[in-house]
Amino acid sequence: MEEMREETWKAILLGGLRSVPYRSRRLLSILGMAAVVVYFLTGIYAVQPEELGVVVRFGRVVSDGVPPGIHYHLPAPFEKVYTPKTAEIKQVFVGSVDGRWPSGGLEMITGDTNVIMLQVIIQYAISEPVSYLFSTENTERLVAYIGEEALAGVVGSMGVDDLLTTEKLKAQAMIKLRIQDVLDTYDAGVEVIGAYFQEISPPVEVAYAFRDVASAREDRNRIINEAEGYRNTILPTSRGLARGVVSDAEGYSKERVERATGEADRFLALMEEYQKHKDLTASRIYIEKMEQILPYLKIYVVDKDDGKGTANLRLMLPSN
Repeated sequence: MEEMREETWKAILLGGLRSVPYRSRRLLSILGMAAVVVYFLTGIYAVQPEELGVVVRFGRVVSDGVPPGIHYHLPAPFEKVYTPKTAEIKQVFVGSVDGRWPSGGLEMITGDTNVIMLQVIIQYAISEPVSYLFSTENTERLVAYIGEEALAGVVGSMGVDDLLTTEKLKAQAMIKLRIQDVLDTYDAGVEVIGAYFQEISPPVEVAYAFRDVASAREDRNRIINEAEGYRNTILPTSRGLARGVVSDAEGYSKERVERATGEADRFLALMEEYQKHKDLTASRIYIEKMEQILPYLKIYVVDKDDGKGTANLRLMLPSN
């Protein structure tokens, strides 16, 4: 077998393909066709769900934004495919060493000339695959440098108390906007998701003083909140009581006025009847009054002289 192969190769070198036996020529043709097929099959590529494909032909982009799935391109050296992960959230650590946080972090000077220690995480994603691939050489390093510069600018414009308390979220938003603006000028094809303080604290030497100030500030806020809570509780109660007193007074006033008006109307009606029939009206008034008085009186009948003579009826008030 080995001798046959040596003779075949010698025949090819000395006499060309025509001098090769037919069986050997057929074998070479099959091998050549297989090699061509394998070569063209190398152009098949897959784009994963979190990726987008970019096809480059002799250094020129011929297709970008290729969706996930199985696709084909001309094999190398004609075309080359890049598949950046556009759905992945990437992170850059400002104030770290090789992705590890050192003690304290990055020292910076605030707007009121205080020293503060900072550690910031910048999150970003690929928005334009072509720009991301070819506009910058190392996007991660570029984001880190721009993030550090933006951090220094924002921290240098704010006071240390604001950074440690009420303006922390505002500072993060300002850092994000500054980084995005600079990246857009470079056409980096990157969208900044956010910039977040991993650590923000004063230097160790003055940390106790800062803690005392922060504690006093928290006590002040707590007292203010308690006072506002008490005010919010007592004011509605007082207003409710005041409305109740006013409502009772208005009801009492209305009742007295209506009663006085009714008595006045009754008196006027009685006076009108009296003027028409004085004796009759006077008798009726007397009888009505007696009906009101008699239930409270005791009546005694005195029989004098054993029934002889005139009986004397006396009306007496009750003794008790």
